[in-house]
Amino acid sequence: MVTVKCKECGKEYDLKEGDTLSDYICADCGGNLEYKRYLGRKPDGLKDKGSKKPVKSILIISAIALIAIFTVLTVFTNIITLGNLTTNNSTSNNNFTNYIPNETYAGHGITFNYPAGWIQMYNLNAPSRWGFGNPVVAFFEPEGNKTESDSITTYFYIKQRGVTSLDQMIEAYRIDIAEIGQTYVSHRNITVNGMRAVELIKEWNVSGRPYRAITAHIEVIPGSLYYRIGCVTPQDEWNETLPKFEMVIYSFKPL
Repeated sequence: MVTVKCKECGKEYDLKEGDTLSDYICADCGGNLEYKRYLGRKPDGLKDKGSKKPVKSILIISAIALIAIFTVLTVFTNIITLGNLTTNNSTSNNNFTNYIPNETYAGHGITFNYPAGWIQMYNLNAPSRWGFGNPVVAFFEPEGNKTESDSITTYFYIKQRGVTSLDQMIEAYRIDIAEIGQTYVSHRNITVNGMRAVELIKEWNVSGRPYRAITAHIEVIPGSLYYRIGCVTPQDEWNETLPKFEMVIYSFKPL
């Protein structure tokens, strides 16, 4: 308890700890009160200066408000997080995109999804498209009446690489890029169906038309089995084609 007294007449009153002094006045003369000392008795004879909001009610209302704010923030955060999720069959590593009709390839010990209607290539001895060392499989996007023997512009291939580490594969690839005059753009670590991988982007020009490629270097079995998925398209078709390439990359896995 706390003892207060009137500044005008000196009459004393007892207040509970936590009571607000300014809420009360002297019952005898109406004077303002001031603190004096703490006691152990209940207050008596006080005249309420005005209505006072119960402290317990204020605390309850504040707690409810905080819970409501926390709930809204949690839901909002989850919405943002869902917008950035990637599933094994998603068409983008960063964002949900519209569903892309696809088909499934299974062979040569691997499986993956690819855009429906894309055509499998059978002449795999084509160093101008993917360097030396034939891929195990390749597909291209149909362009009018073009066949794989024509100058196709958008395609992807998958190679098995004879290396013993992911670092070794990336280093060799970056040397190849420099030797043939292509431009390294960026790289980042990714995960493909639980497998360690590195995504690398490069650019170059063909007959004055800029091209861009995204390659995924995947460690299937550490120390012994590695694959590279190379995806090529003109730069002016990059935004449209990238989700299709990423669908291939992030659905890739061994059989």
